[in-house]
Amino acid sequence: MKVKVKQAIAMARNNESLEGLVIEDLQDTQVRAVDALALAEHGVLLPEQNIYYNDEDIAYDPDFDEVEWSKEPLKMSWEEKIQLAAQIEKNAANDEEISVVVKITDREVRQWMNKHGDKMGQILGNFIVDIYKASQIIKG
Repeated sequence: MKVKVKQAIAMARNNESLEGLVIEDLQDTQVRAVDALALAEHGVLLPEQNIYYNDEDIAYDPDFDEVEWSKEPLKMSWEEKIQLAAQIEKNAANDEEISVVVKITDREVRQWMNKHGDKMGQILGNFIVDIYKASQIIKG
């Protein structure tokens, strides 16, 4: 089946398989970097000249943006790298997850939640932290 790039991007964003599809205008169309990433997650790689970048598409990420990056390669032995990886894994294991039951009666909303649950968890986690901080300010 032949599709246009816009259709392929929409399918990728809906987590639909792109297997067996022929993307007609793939060589002739420029796409945003975020759309190229969506296609790449489904096995479709675009030539670099067909990807355009827009600074407005880039979200601020303090875990990435506030780090001082060095272009020097790390000079570590394999043993030190293994030790560092073990420490990182240990620190990740210390992060505790909290589960909350959310009851939603609307079937369509439940389906949407099931599809986007991972994103909702991130959003709600940040929202809960903000509520906690606001309650501490109000108390104080």
